[in-house]
Parts: sequence; C-alpha cells; structure tokens
Amino acid sequence: MIFTDNYSGLFLTAIVLLLAGAAASLALRRGRMGSIASFVPAFGASVLLIAFSVMVITSQSKLQTSDAFWSSIPELSIDLYVDGMSAFFLLILGLVTLAVSIYSIGYCSHYNRDSRSLGFLFNLFVLSMVIVIASNSVFSFLIFWELMSLSSFFLVIYEHEEELNIRSGMMYLIMTHIGTAFILASFLALFVQTGSLSFDSFRNHALPMPHYIRDIAFILAFIGFGAKAGLVPLHIWLPKAHPSAPSNISALMSAVMVKVAIYGLVRTTFDFAAPSTAEDVWWGVTLIIAGSASSIIGILYAAVENDIKRALAYSTIENVGVIVLGIGISAVFQSFHLASLAAFALLASMYHSLNHATFKSLLFMGAGSVVFSTHTKNIEKLGGLIKKMPWTALLFLIGAIAISGLPPLNGFVSEWLLLQSFLSSYHIPSLALQVLISLAGVVIALTIGLTLATFVKIFGITFLARPRSEAAKSSHEVPRTMLAGMAMTAAMCVILGIMPVIATSLISNSFRLDGNQLPQTLSPFAALAAPAGASSNMSPGSLALMLGCVGAFAIGVFSIGGRKTTRRIYSTWDCGFEGLDERMQYTASALSQPIRVIFRTLYKPYSDSEVSYFSESNHYLKKNARVEVYTRDLFDDLFYRPVTRATIAVLDAVRKMQTGKINAYLMYIMIALIALLVYAGVSR
Repeated sequence: MIFTDNYSGLFLTAIVLLLAGAAASLALRRGRMGSIASFVPAFGASVLLIAFSVMVITSQSKLQTSDAFWSSIPELSIDLYVDGMSAFFLLILGLVTLAVSIYSIGYCSHYNRDSRSLGFLFNLFVLSMVIVIASNSVFSFLIFWELMSLSSFFLVIYEHEEELNIRSGMMYLIMTHIGTAFILASFLALFVQTGSLSFDSFRNHALPMPHYIRDIAFILAFIGFGAKAGLVPLHIWLPKAHPSAPSNISALMSAVMVKVAIYGLVRTTFDFAAPSTAEDVWWGVTLIIAGSASSIIGILYAAVENDIKRALAYSTIENVGVIVLGIGISAVFQSFHLASLAAFALLASMYHSLNHATFKSLLFMGAGSVVFSTHTKNIEKLGGLIKKMPWTALLFLIGAIAISGLPPLNGFVSEWLLLQSFLSSYHIPSLALQVLISLAGVVIALTIGLTLATFVKIFGITFLARPRSEAAKSSHEVPRTMLAGMAMTAAMCVILGIMPVIATSLISNSFRLDGNQLPQTLSPFAALAAPAGASSNMSPGSLALMLGCVGAFAIGVFSIGGRKTTRRIYSTWDCGFEGLDERMQYTASALSQPIRVIFRTLYKPYSDSEVSYFSESNHYLKKNARVEVYTRDLFDDLFYRPVTRATIAVLDAVRKMQTGKINAYLMYIMIALIALLVYAGVSR
C-alpha cells in the first residue's frame, strides 16, 4: 500500500493506465486501432483522475505516501502528497485530458504520419504532469518536471522535417531549462533553512524562517515558474512552441502544462512561504506588474497575428497574465491581513485558471480541426468555413465568446469576479497600492476589449465570408470523435458560465477558503457577488434579467423596423452589389490595421510590397500590387537577439582555446594551479 487512504486506488490505477497506454502505443501501427490503443487508456485515466480529485476536494482530505517508494534513501524517494490544492489542478488536468483524448482518436487516425511515437509521448506527457502535481519532495518534483519538459520537447518537434519546428523546439528546450535552474535554486534556498528536501519541511511554519530566505525563494520561484507559464518577458518560447506541436498537444500544453507552472507558483507563494506582513507586499506588487504586462502585451500580439495557432498561443500569455494578476492581488490583501478579500481574489484567479483550461483547449482543438481540413494555419487563406464545417464553427464560436468574457459563458464570470477584486482595493491602507491596482484594472479592461476584437477577427476571417483559397473551398467537416472532444469542453464553458456555484464551491473546498467570508459560494444566485464590505455586487439572476430586457428591446426594435423595409436578396458579403469576389473582402490584416497603427511603437511594423505594370515605361497603370505587413517581437529584438549574439561570440572565443595541442593544455593546467595557489595564499 502506498497511499494511506481507501480511494487512492483510483489514482494508482490512473497511473497504471497511462503506462499501459504508452506501451500499447508502441506495439500497434498507425490507423484507427493504433489511435484507440493510444488514447483510450488516457481517456480511462482521466476519468479516474476526475473521480479521485472530486473525492479529495469534497472530503477535504489529504493523501500521502505512507513510506518511501522506489528508493530506500528518503531524500531520493518518490514521495507523493495530494491535498485540495493538488486535487484542484489534477481535476483541471483530468477534464482537459478527457476531452483531448477523445479528440485525438479521430485526429491521429487520419493524421498522415505514423502516430505510434505520438501516442507514446502523449501518455508519458500526461503521466509526468500528474506526478509533478502530486510530488512532495524536490527529487520527485524535478525528476518528473524534467520528464514533462523532455516529452513535450519531442512533441513540439514531432514534425521535425520542418526547420521552423526544430528551431521552436530548441528555443523551448533552452527556456524551460533556464526555468528549471531557477526552480532548483528556489528549492535549495528553502533547503538551506530547513535541512530537508521534503515539501513537508517547507510548509512547516512552526519553524521560523528568515525574511530574506523567503524573499529569495519567492523571487527564484517566480522566475522559474514564470518562464514555464510564459510570463512576459520570459514568454518568447510559447508563441513558437505551441503552434509547432500537433494540435491535440497544443491544447494540452496551453490548457494544462501552463497550469502546472501556475500550480508551482501558487504552492510556493501561499504554502511554502506565504506573505504574512506588510513587508511582503512587494511579492504581490511584483505579480501584479508582471501579470498586467503579460496580459496587455500578449493580447496586442494576438490581435495582429494571422497564424491561427500562434494567435491562440499569444492569447495564452494574456490569460496567464490575468491569472497571475489575481494571485498578486490576493498576495497584497494577505500582506495586510485582509483575509476575506485575499480569499476572494484567489477564488477569481483559480476560477480563471479552470476557465482558461476549458476554452483554450476548445479553441486549440477547433484550430486543429481547421488545419486538419484545410492544411493551412494562415487565416488569410481561409474564409467561408461555416458552410463547410458548421459544427466546428459553432463550437469554435462558443470558445471565442467564452474567452472574450461575454455572458453567459464562463469567461465572463471569472473576469467579473476579478474586476470586483479591483474595486475592493480601497481597503488597502496605502494610496500608492490603490493607484497601482486601479491602473491594473484599467489594463484588464483594455485587455478584455482587445480580446473581443481579436476573436471577432479570427472567427470572422476564418469562418465567415467567402473562401479565399482552394483549400478553404474543398474543406469538409472533421470526424465525430474530434467534434465530441470539442463539444465536451464547449459544454464545460456553458455549465461553468450559467452555474458558477459548481466552480466556486470546488475552489473554496480545494483551497480551504473560509465559508463565512465567502457566503455567496453557497448560493447559485449570488455567486458573482464580492464579500461583505466590497464595493460592487451583481448576481447572475439580476444580470440575466438585465440581458433579457436588452435582448427583448433589440428584438422589438428590429421587428418594428423590419416591417418598414423592402427585402432584397443578394449574395453573401457583396454589400448590396453584385459581381464581387473574395479579393474584395476584408482581410485579417485590414481588420487589425487600426490596432497596429495605435500600438506601432510596440509592433515596429514593416511591409514588403511588389508592383507590376502594364508597361515599364508608364508606372501610372498598375497591373498587380501585393503588400504584406509584418510585425516584430520587441523583446526578441531588444533582448533575446543581442543576448544570443553575445553568447555565441563568447562561446566562439572560448572554443579557440581548444587547439588540440598538448602543450597548450599543460599551460592551462599550470595557470589554473597558480591561480589556486594564489587564492589559497590570499585567503589564509
């Protein structure tokens, strides 16, 4: 027996199923049977993980290994521990994996490649994330963190014939190991104080820990987990790696792997070294600034991106920023002992984590269906897919509405809760912090507006109007299993939007939030209300009534006005004219042009044009003109490229020392020996 509780068998069976799925993937060839053998075990494991997580959360129990597992050396054993916090993130993992597994059966059976390695890595990737979340020691956490990084790296370069995918994978590998180094340093800082590598010793608050140790541990963990989560300016790998991976893997990476990093940040911030005094308020300020920057920069780049998967990847940076912003506000409230407001902000942040997992996995699967059918990720070459792929269009639209924060879907609920946290900031006894949080609220409001514009562009250009290419004209609906996977996450978006009490209750139980301070979580009709003393309340019931009145008014105006107009039928998108073709439609670049102009300082846009004339002697008569507009990544230009060039220059200089001559090597040894002797003499 490993765990000390009865229903831990669900957890262990899930692990066994994932191992079995990895083995079965290698045994069977590609095709439908191969896909079933690869992904049905993952489906079963995710069902067990969901059941296990719900039991842990509802019973508010903690499960832990009763003795050392796999190693007789305690510090090097696989020590597992699942409390409410771990169970909440395991629940997110289980829900997304369940939908993606179903989707993958159809996606990979028609994938024009041998999918045995894909199924093997898929199961290994999910398994590694499960153990990372359940780990209770530095050793097991880092071992499976590394396994998660390596399996996802090989998934990113799965289509390794394309040079761009290899470059994206290498960038991902470098950034993820830089993050791992900072995480290891954070754990070592705690180890210096506690003398143990067990997480139990880190969370033992009975032993006083110096402030500087806690500060060092926090900032190192913030950088390490922030790099994995894609926080600006450590986000550079995310918009490259997510689009390069197969779409089912992109869904897992964006919806789940990023949440594993959020889990690490939350565990370190609120469990290992929780802010407890006003001196710790800079933790929250750091998180607020980083979250605000990530949210606005992420969505600004998504707004002008024409690659559908890269746009979704930038949107992930934006949503990670929103989540981290909520964590930061909670940390600020906690520093001033405003417990109810801290709990409320954490509730909003974790609600958005759950929501982002559902609608982002839905959108990545929807994008994968588009690529599956049209073989292009460039939305400029799409259009009119709503007639060819009506179910995909409907499900993608649900995801687009949810991520835009429009009611009644789930994105609205968490963003509304977060905005109420901003409005409660006047309780903080610091004018500077009140101003800072107000500015962050303005940033989030701008982010929400830009998100709506971004997804209007993505959905409109991709699914509406007329096809712009032969690939779009010949597209077709995807297999039913792919639709079923998307439908599952779409249903979650609806349920979490109209019944927020389900999520608020789960989160309250998971994080042991005080029910007396969050009385609204007990009522489905008051679940959007802030705690007592906050400045703004609105229940879903009053919101639904308000929206109903607005809708009835709009229908009435339309009905009355419609009777007085003459009805004429023209072709779609010809604006009342005839003879228009797809070249005369609005393009994605044209729709995002105002945003590109307003924020040109960030984008640094440049264009590439080509003009041909009927006669070279007369340039007033143009035959054809082509203009392509590009944008730059400011962080890539100003930071990463110079650092890369400097690093290569240093390494080239160091490489010159390797001459291959034995006398040169003897000279190096002599110099090192003399330096050591000098050091010993000086330090004596």
